[in-house]
Parts: sequence; C-alpha cells; structure tokens
Amino acid sequence: MIVGIALAVGVAGCSAGPERPTPTSATTAEATATAGDGLTVDQRRRADQLVSIFENGTPVVQYDYAENLHDGRGITAGRAGFTTNDGDALRVIKAYTERVPDNGLARFVPELERLAGSGSDDTSGLPEGDYIAAWKQSASDPVFRRIQDSQVDQRYFVPAMAEADRLGLTTPLARAELYDAAIQHGTGSDQDGLPALISRAGDRVGNPSAAGEKAWLGAFFDVRAEDLRNPANGATKQEWAKSVDRVECLRRIAAASGYRLDGPLTVTAAGTSYTLN
Repeated sequence: MIVGIALAVGVAGCSAGPERPTPTSATTAEATATAGDGLTVDQRRRADQLVSIFENGTPVVQYDYAENLHDGRGITAGRAGFTTNDGDALRVIKAYTERVPDNGLARFVPELERLAGSGSDDTSGLPEGDYIAAWKQSASDPVFRRIQDSQVDQRYFVPAMAEADRLGLTTPLARAELYDAAIQHGTGSDQDGLPALISRAGDRVGNPSAAGEKAWLGAFFDVRAEDLRNPANGATKQEWAKSVDRVECLRRIAAASGYRLDGPLTVTAAGTSYTLN
C-alpha cells in the first residue's frame, strides 16, 4: 500500500501541502481502464489518475516508481506502492516470474518471502539499490505493467467495490474514495485498514441508507483524515500526516458537487495543474 502526497484540486480550491518527491523517470504507459463496478471507463480512468497525482505528482501511472520511504514498510514500488514488508511486492514479482521466468526481480523472491513472513522493513538483504534498479528496468516490460494492473484490481479495486456494494454506495466519487482508501490504507483487518475506517464512519452516522450517502461520505472523510493524522501503526504517522490534504481535496470535490467525477476535472498538485478529461 502507498502513502501519498498532498494536492490541490482546481474545482475545489484546495491548497497544496507537503509532498513526496516526484519521480524523475515517468512511465509513459497508462493503466487500461475498464468499465464496471459502478464506474464507467472514464470515471475509472479519472480515479486512477487522481491516485497517481496524489502519490507521484503526475496523472501518468508510475509503474517504475521505487523508493524507501522509511515508513516501516521497506521499499515501496510500482503504481500502487507494493511494499516489501507485507507480501505485496512479493505477489507482483511471483506473478511476473510465472510469466517471465528470466527477469531481473526473480532473484529477490527468497528474501521477499522472508521479509513478508516476519513483516520486516529491513532492506539490507535485497540489497536496496539493486532491487530498485531491477524494478525500474522491469517496468519497461508491458507484461510487468499488466501484472501490476491486475494486482491493483485484485487487491484494492475489487475489494473496495465489494465494500461499496455492501454499503449501497452509488456515486462514482464515493466509490472512488473507497478505492483510493483501499490503496493507501489496505484492505486488511488492522485498525488502519479500509474495513476499520468504514466501521468507524458507520458508528458515527449509521449506514449510508439511513444517513444518506453524502452524509456518510462526509463522516468517512472525517474518519480517514483522523486516521492519517494518528494511525494505529505509529511508523506511518510521519508520512501519512503529510497526505491529509488528499482527503480534504476529495471532500471539496464533493462540496463542488463533483459526485459524478465528470470531466474535465482540473487538478493542481505541487504548483502544477492537470486536466483530467
């Protein structure tokens, strides 16, 4: 899972805040958006672009991003910030190795298995520089990019849409917010995960059917922002606190009646404006 940078959304008037450095080598390919799960092809594409802007300061999906954020998760890499401490990166590399056995990342599988088994953020056994270089080189392979897309769908998008279905959420913005939260917070059972955030929002206002979707989404924004400021996993606090504006910008899209995620959507991050058509 990934952490994110603060941004400003033009339609909402958010101000830019602390940010993670933008990668110097942007991958030109973008994820292929698909319709379904309550989002049209265009809405899904904008949701993916927003996540990429939050995370990497560009609407172009960053398959080649790789960095040690020193946030307790080891090395964070790829379009969804697949980390070395929890098995996320391991799943991507194993799937890639099944398709392309002779790849530059396959040699790291034994160490990644050890790190995932212990939940360790230690990177000395990879080693860090070689791993990052191998990830960046592999990102030039369309097969590796498609595998990242598939892992994003399996681990984040589909579970988030299942939660949205269970809650009865119908607006594209609410569904995109759960997707973004799934990527940043994960979908596990920990107190910082998406299910825990959903539960806490329900404790405040009830289910969306009772509170109304807009009121429920407002409560979810509140709960998520609070978690970013004071996460249960203290190792993430420094990085997550920088990304609170990520939630506030989405809240202001809602305030500007942007629930349909219709384009063009103007986004400004780190002093640069983007138009998502």
